[in-house]
Amino acid sequence: MKRLMSIERVGSETTTTRERLLQRYHSLSRRPSLEDRATRRIVFKAFRRTLGEWLPADKEARILDIGCGEGALLLFLQEGGYLDLHGFDLSPENVDLCHAAGLPFVLGFDALRLSEYDPDLSFDLIMALDIVEHLPKQAVAGFLELARSRLRAGGWLIIQTPNLGSIQGAFIRYNDLTHEFGLTENTVVDLLSAVGFGASQIEVKPAWNATTVAGYLREIWIRCLHALVFATEGSGRPRIPTKNLLVRASRS
Repeated sequence: MKRLMSIERVGSETTTTRERLLQRYHSLSRRPSLEDRATRRIVFKAFRRTLGEWLPADKEARILDIGCGEGALLLFLQEGGYLDLHGFDLSPENVDLCHAAGLPFVLGFDALRLSEYDPDLSFDLIMALDIVEHLPKQAVAGFLELARSRLRAGGWLIIQTPNLGSIQGAFIRYNDLTHEFGLTENTVVDLLSAVGFGASQIEVKPAWNATTVAGYLREIWIRCLHALVFATEGSGRPRIPTKNLLVRASRS
């Protein structure tokens, strides 16, 4: 009996904090369910505002969503008429939620093994929203290099990641126990340049996503507060005030 308890204890001790959190990532995130129609409308409206101009005109474009979570972005794209969708997530809970939402093609998979995911396929668009900050810092460049290699010529990689140059940066960085590191509008360009994207192929913009009058008023307040806080930084001050950065890079 003692031996059994010892084995169980050792097994528990060898499970990392990150692995424990990923098992129940959706539950711990406290995000509202997309089964609620009002929530779904708000989420989709936010996607239209943040990503709309960056989505392919061709509805048959092959799109991969890395770290797709509970499937919100894939459901948004599906509703928008996109036909060739792919996605995976490391959290078993999230994969189950995707299947229950009508996305049976979503797989349980590790982003760091991207070269092994349907290796014969290349993609017109790869989405990696809220994922790079969860990867070990020493592995991020390799992941982005793999993502670039899986793009078709002229294809796009879109990233969303916390903006540590915003006044909310420290809170966003440390309010999720699975966050490993963070980026600013400057360092994200440095990172993408280091993996083969040319400077002229990289675009960084604010992730404005308000959908209500109150939300738009908060955005005005954030703009003003950001300008005041960083006024002493001079020409080197961060220009993007949103809590997240949106980044697009092309493999041309």
